Amino acid sequence: MSMISGDEEKLWAFIAWLIPLIGGVLVLLLKPDYRYARHWAYLSVSFFIVAMLASIVAYLISLIPFMHLLGLVVSVIFGALLLVFWILGILKSINRVYWSPPIIYDLAKQLGL
Repeated sequence: MSMISGDEEKLWAFIAWLIPLIGGVLVLLLKPDYRYARHWAYLSVSFFIVAMLASIVAYLISLIPFMHLLGLVVSVIFGALLLVFWILGILKSINRVYWSPPIIYDLAKQLGL
């Protein structure tokens, strides 16, 4: 087995997080031996699942009669939180930090991290 470059592994971790789900799946398929990148790949898949669930919740709230405004507010709050987590994740992935964001990390552990 060849020596794994820290910069290469960091790049794959960055790719995994930068493109939620797709980047994570690519890392899990192409670079399963990269421990650090695999950590971020599972976080990426989990982040995608959490984002989809948040979108569904906001959408379902907006379907309730007279709750359109609440659905919009929930959607904006979820969107802002997800954007902040995504940006933090990008910064942490390129700085070789094993990050454990709430909910996302818990789901990643259930998926196999």
